[in-house]
Amino acid sequence: MAICVGIIDLGEQYSEMFKSYSNKVKVVWELMGETVEVDGEQKPRQLSRDFTISSSQKAKLREFISTWVTKTFSDEEFAEFDLFDLLGRACQVSVVHNETHEYANVNSVMAIPKGFPVPTTTTELIKWDMQAWDDEAFAKLPEWYQEQIKKSTEYQKDHAPETTVEVKAEEKECPI
Repeated sequence: MAICVGIIDLGEQYSEMFKSYSNKVKVVWELMGETVEVDGEQKPRQLSRDFTISSSQKAKLREFISTWVTKTFSDEEFAEFDLFDLLGRACQVSVVHNETHEYANVNSVMAIPKGFPVPTTTTELIKWDMQAWDDEAFAKLPEWYQEQIKKSTEYQKDHAPETTVEVKAEEKECPI
């Protein structure tokens, strides 16, 4: 059982694998009843997954949302769906570990079965929208989210320093 505690618009990101740019979103779930030690303190265990924002019927994001909200979307309905509406929504997640059990990945998401108690959380929900940039809200994001966002074309265009640094080659005498 889990709750969506974060929807982070990562902006347009470059994929080394596909050698192209695409808009990405990070979905963060808090796993109920699981904790992890962070800086000597027990905190709720969270997992996340990045998705390409695509309305294609074969897109992973669309598949995840459809099984989560138990709805088959028409193209028009999916285009109008607000991802931020998933914040605070409970679900079941299927987690798959890699061979070394070093990494846990969210493999799929399903709705909570009818009649099951719906979990709740006291974790502050994270909503980040690149189109509604807010310096104060950005500063509150965890550093690893900030670093991902800083790689986006939007950040580079609108928020990266515009100072150019001139690098000169150091002149050395050739020993020969």
